[in-house]
Amino acid sequence: MKALVIAAGEGKRFRERGYKGVKPLYSLLGLSLLERTLLSLREAGVKEVVVVLGYRGEEIKAKIGSGDKWGIKVDYVVNERWFLGNGISVLSAREFFQNEESFLLTMADHIWDLQALTRIAELKPNPGEVYVGADYKLEEIVDLEEATRLQVEGIKIRRIGKGLKDFNAVDCGVFHATPYIFEILAKAEKEGKYTLSEALQIMAEEGNLLAADIGESWWIDVDTPEEAIRAEQILLKFLPAPKDGLIARYINRRFSLFLTRWLARTDIHPNQISLISFILCLGGAFLFGLGLSPAGGILAQLASIVDGVDGEIARLKFLRSAWGEFLDAMLDRYGDGILIIGMALGAYDGNNGQTVFCWLSLALLGAPMSMLIKEKFRNIWGQLYLPEKEGIWANLLLGNRDGRLFVIMLAGIFHSPLWGLAILAITSHLLTFIRIVNIRKFCPADGDIN
Repeated sequence: MKALVIAAGEGKRFRERGYKGVKPLYSLLGLSLLERTLLSLREAGVKEVVVVLGYRGEEIKAKIGSGDKWGIKVDYVVNERWFLGNGISVLSAREFFQNEESFLLTMADHIWDLQALTRIAELKPNPGEVYVGADYKLEEIVDLEEATRLQVEGIKIRRIGKGLKDFNAVDCGVFHATPYIFEILAKAEKEGKYTLSEALQIMAEEGNLLAADIGESWWIDVDTPEEAIRAEQILLKFLPAPKDGLIARYINRRFSLFLTRWLARTDIHPNQISLISFILCLGGAFLFGLGLSPAGGILAQLASIVDGVDGEIARLKFLRSAWGEFLDAMLDRYGDGILIIGMALGAYDGNNGQTVFCWLSLALLGAPMSMLIKEKFRNIWGQLYLPEKEGIWANLLLGNRDGRLFVIMLAGIFHSPLWGLAILAITSHLLTFIRIVNIRKFCPADGDIN
């Protein structure tokens, strides 16, 4: 699939607030607005993008380049009449899309939930139709006064424009269009109408403008530096993973998101953060072994917090990879085992060898079971295993990695590494039993799975 991105405007409201750069290159948590748009389109299945340039377009082209570094092809069109309106910018790219069945169209200053973008991309407009991403959650719109409003009946948009008084949705800045839109834009230009909304109103009157409901997905139009701050808040809000355990969800994320907001502006890679988390585990184990259990426990909890940052950075900056996921999992398993061994060394007093060995063995055996169960569940049934659906009592066992490292921290602070080993051993195997029972209820009858 191909996409058309409009990056031709001057960003007047940014400039009025003192911003001297080009708006599409405004940095938002480590990526420019345009980079975030291009990478979002790539995640939605787009392979080729045409960017329409206008105001200071050469700066944008020099920064973005050919798109090879992201695995997409980026071409450029220069619209010398960009100041007339965004409809003229869309029309200037006509030759690139005239033979396409359909294509995505969006602006460089919009940010969306990937689910919304994917949903619109999967729709198939008939020849002559255009789908408009429509948000019906009017109470959640950041700047309703500036939003392009839609009057929708069923799925057909009857009216579109910023000045509508009677409306029930707003345009979220992404469209699934057919080449017919260029005919309408050319017609609108002859009538002295230069904006995309004016052209789409003509299509609405023909009955060819359709609403694509984005449901509960989010989006934001970044028109001012203040809205950029709001966009950062939204991006960070939706970073936590649905598979988070109790400690990660209510404690760790409060700290990890702070670190992520700072680190996103640097060039650090998620894999480097995974390695830092592992090194913290090594340090914690070493301190436990020396008898400095409080310091060891604190390093273990810090490793747990940092362990959330790698995934947050990967999702935020589109750096997710199969290798990164594999490396993180391997380092986590080794980190857990080394911490448990360090606790055992700290718990040994010369007379309790058998007891320490017993709890050490059980804890080492149980520690990887949480990940193993979730990974096997995902591989077999193609779904994430979500700990939050297990219920509060299962969550309170703290058997996930965030919970285990929290237990290690408490054991260190209270100078009780042996008790910590015992708790890790008991809770990990008890949670494994609970999950086996829960999965058996979910599992199809014997013979349905190879």
